[in-house]
Amino acid sequence: MKKITFIIVSFFLLSSIQGQDSEQKAKEILTKISAETNTYKNMSFKFTLGIKSSDINETQNGDATISGDQFYYQTNDRKVISDGESVWTYMKEDNECYIDDINDLSDGLNPSEIMTIWEDNFKVNFLDEAITNNETIQRIKLFPIDVKNSKYHTVILKVNEAKKQIKSATIKTKDG
Repeated sequence: MKKITFIIVSFFLLSSIQGQDSEQKAKEILTKISAETNTYKNMSFKFTLGIKSSDINETQNGDATISGDQFYYQTNDRKVISDGESVWTYMKEDNECYIDDINDLSDGLNPSEIMTIWEDNFKVNFLDEAITNNETIQRIKLFPIDVKNSKYHTVILKVNEAKKQIKSATIKTKDG
């Protein structure tokens, strides 16, 4: 009986240590990305936005520019501009522009959030590392600390280890 108890306790201790190592490794990687990102005055990048849910399955390509809290991005069907306080969304097909206070857009994702989303309100976990197209890509999973009040379910980041940059982010929201 003592032998079984020792094995069970050892298993839980080992799992706990591995979990702490995984969290620490993820934090170290993300700290380096934050430090690198904070050196930039602004950023421009191209992206592919895939939206999948029970009634939507679409992919759009776009480009974005971020400078502090201000951002601009465009996709196939819209242009979005924010000065950090207001957001102007121009819908190409309808030839209409909507103006919102940035704080009223609880469902929207501010592109600048992607670059530092882990800094507040998330627990982190290092998943794995692989070489893809001669790049070492590290995957990190983020979980909201306050699950009840977060709009996110999980976030999976793929990080280019050498550049200390996010290569991709898969963001899962609570609404599916």
